[in-house]
Amino acid sequence: MSACYGDGFATRKLHSDADEVLFKATRPLILNGIPDLAERADLADRAIILTLPTIPETARSFESDFWERFEKARPRILAGLLDASAHALAYSATVRLSERPRLADFARWVTAAEPALGWSEGAFLTAYQANRRESEAIAIDNNMVAALVLIFMQQDAEWRGTASELIIALRKRFPVETDSAETFPRKPNHFGSELRRVMPLLRRQGVGVDYLREGKSRQRLIVLKAL
Repeated sequence: MSACYGDGFATRKLHSDADEVLFKATRPLILNGIPDLAERADLADRAIILTLPTIPETARSFESDFWERFEKARPRILAGLLDASAHALAYSATVRLSERPRLADFARWVTAAEPALGWSEGAFLTAYQANRRESEAIAIDNNMVAALVLIFMQQDAEWRGTASELIIALRKRFPVETDSAETFPRKPNHFGSELRRVMPLLRRQGVGVDYLREGKSRQRLIVLKAL
């Protein structure tokens, strides 16, 4: 995943024992599968999730026919991508977004390319936000900690305590859902890591998570607040 945000590695220069060369790369990734692949909230927050329609048996193509059609369409596809890129390069600096999602630069780039893609102003950001909401719903469904904390906070405006106390409170309130250690972490450090991972997701769902230290012992507390 680090390649999506820019990564690199250092190695010796070819035919050299002293000189070092640094390779850097930034590339988007495509993940393909049948189940929900972006189950973790931190991945879902950085992904565009598409569910492809089922192809009827009467509409399926042979691979050779597909590639023949693709080769004929290749020049138009490349031209469209180049037009969109040129438009984005020319106008991305002038784009002002009403909201800045996690991938703000990506959103600004595609928004700048909207006229070249034949889209109306703001169409991409509207579709992107809708896709992120769907991704968040999937992430919540697949993350027991996030799902239970959201339900837990429906009755209280604020809760504070240690990670161990929150684990006990959730297990007492939701005994069936927290019965499996595979889906619900029992150790405070593992629970705390999972809670940190879903903090942005919880905040967008109306629950803030803060950490503070109180008392002479400087005990570390978790504070849940309804926003």
